[in-house]
Amino acid sequence: MRIRTKIVATLGPASAGPDSIRRLAEAGCDMFRINFSHGTPEGREALLEAVRAVEAEIGRPLAVLGDLCGPKIRVGSMPEGGSVLETGSRVTVWREKVEGGAEGFSTNRPALVDEVQPGEPVLLDDGRIRLEVVDRSEGGVTCRVIHGGRLKSGKGINLPHTCLTLSSLTAKDREDLEWIGARDLDYVALSFVREPEALTELRRLLQERGSDAHVVAKVEKPQALERIAEIVDVADAVMVARGDLGVEMELPEVPLAQKRIADLCQIAGKPCIIATQMLDSMTHAPQPTRAEVSDVANAVLDRTDAVMLSGETAVGAYPVETVRMMNRIAAKAESWGDRGWRPLEAGGALWRTTAALAGAVHAVIAGDDIAAVAVFTATGTTARMLSKIRLPLPILALTQNQDAARRMALYHGVIPARAEAPEHTRDVLALASELAVEQGIAAPGDKMVMVSGRPIGVPGKTNTLVVHTVGASR
Repeated sequence: MRIRTKIVATLGPASAGPDSIRRLAEAGCDMFRINFSHGTPEGREALLEAVRAVEAEIGRPLAVLGDLCGPKIRVGSMPEGGSVLETGSRVTVWREKVEGGAEGFSTNRPALVDEVQPGEPVLLDDGRIRLEVVDRSEGGVTCRVIHGGRLKSGKGINLPHTCLTLSSLTAKDREDLEWIGARDLDYVALSFVREPEALTELRRLLQERGSDAHVVAKVEKPQALERIAEIVDVADAVMVARGDLGVEMELPEVPLAQKRIADLCQIAGKPCIIATQMLDSMTHAPQPTRAEVSDVANAVLDRTDAVMLSGETAVGAYPVETVRMMNRIAAKAESWGDRGWRPLEAGGALWRTTAALAGAVHAVIAGDDIAAVAVFTATGTTARMLSKIRLPLPILALTQNQDAARRMALYHGVIPARAEAPEHTRDVLALASELAVEQGIAAPGDKMVMVSGRPIGVPGKTNTLVVHTVGASR
């Protein structure tokens, strides 16, 4: 079953190794996420090599996303099995590193005790445990436990009302960028983005290390929403990371933020990824809840480009089954959306010739029986513009650039394929026809719309639209 919405799967113990990755790709995965918050450089190397081996085996471009840790504040060492923080009790968050317990704990950020203020909340373990600051001293912060629970080592800490001075790029992130710069990752995500300048810095660091990976902004802080238009403008893609976002802001506001970001990405012509807890129950169960099914379907109807699985594929008991289920849900949602299909514009970019041609494709499709659209693109920009106007047809994107082919694996509705640049337009048409039949998206006698440029394969030269009958000579 071929869907247009792309699926991102997080790799982990449940999905490591070529066999698992191949099964995920065959089930419908287009991009694989390597989470730099876990594992070792050697483990990440093995995951990357496994994805590239599967890519070569199945003959389909696969994208790899490296997800940097960012400034995540975490609980320090706790006893094995954790300690229970009782509701109504007092606990201390210590500056110095200590073995934690029911009376208090330390963190990986000693400066936290200087930044939080009395009356501010301290949320632990995705908000399951809630503290409130009552007093500060040089050695630590005293808190009252508002909602208790069992606290374990390494659990996340959220400070939604605290003004933090930490950088979006940590020392560990900079070390990880050295590793990334020597390898062929396609996207790099920056966690806890608060301002567009952090993305500019990340891009500079990548380029200095020889990487042309595209930059993904993870929106998981309320501060990011205050400058979200600027962030979308600077980023190559945006991820709505609803886990931390749902802890740091009122939960009823999260779906509205998701829709707003998806709309902004549509206008800017940038891919949007919706992430976190999409089919969370399938981490342990073979079927999702009805609410999760609705969540995935609504993300597709919000016109997101991709939906992402986290723990479901990284540590879950049913990783392949989860991808298959997400595929089925997306297919149904797409079929409903196509019933009310109408032309969409990628607003701010419409002055470009490329975007104007993409808009013209709509008019052709509306007036003729077209099976598929094909494009020969040097960098993937034309394919991205076609993707963002949400054609109800598959888009076959041919490129001689392997990096561009992999990046296009994230673009909604795009089927990327490697191909050398032919010399003449007639050769492009013959090649596109052959690959369209091979991919099963067109048959001899069907009509295709072909978008390309002259000279063929040169960036920024997209200027030609041809309606071609598959199998016919020109």
